Amino acid sequence: MAVLSVREKLAILSDAAKYDASCASSGSAKRDSLRSGGIGSTEGSGICHSYAPDGRCISLLKILLTNFCIYDCSYCINRSSSNVRRARFSVDEVVKLTMDFYRRNYIEGLFLSSGVIRSPDETMGEMVEVARRLRIEEKFGGYIHLKTIPEASAELIEKAGLYADRLSINVELPTDEGVKKLAPEKKPETIRLSMAKLRRKIEEKAEPTLQSRRRERFAP
Repeated sequence: MAVLSVREKLAILSDAAKYDASCASSGSAKRDSLRSGGIGSTEGSGICHSYAPDGRCISLLKILLTNFCIYDCSYCINRSSSNVRRARFSVDEVVKLTMDFYRRNYIEGLFLSSGVIRSPDETMGEMVEVARRLRIEEKFGGYIHLKTIPEASAELIEKAGLYADRLSINVELPTDEGVKKLAPEKKPETIRLSMAKLRRKIEEKAEPTLQSRRRERFAP
């Protein structure tokens, strides 16, 4: 298989990401890249728009980590049996791409989703590492929205919430019968459990701590 350039991967994985709902970024606390000591912000391939809590329209780099997927959901363009061009970003490539776009003021944040490669935990672990490196190593003060993998461990979802401004989970289909018919490898109860755990964690972190009397930071 031919080795793809980052530009080619961006074309494939930004196009594949257009089917993911990025939502408005309501409910997230605004990060100030100036006060945090981070670097600049604002507005191509892979750039979409969303809304900040204060009503501002912000530009996001919207990509998939990979469109390879172990699942064969009949409604998904990236299903394992689909005849589409496949690509996979490394963690390094996503971090560098995000920072390059950010420094040039093309974007104010990142929306990252992914197909599931090898396992939910491996995929989610790479997404968390992207967010961690952006925040901790690159001092990225922009907006991060991670589309979490429902079957990933609670520990990884919690780690994601430490670095992301927003977490979301795909509900997939409105009824259990629909999931069984169109995505038989997925379990509706697992998706609901993941959503419930995330909600509890958000509610838990919303309470001020006894020591600081301030709420711990966790993605809305």
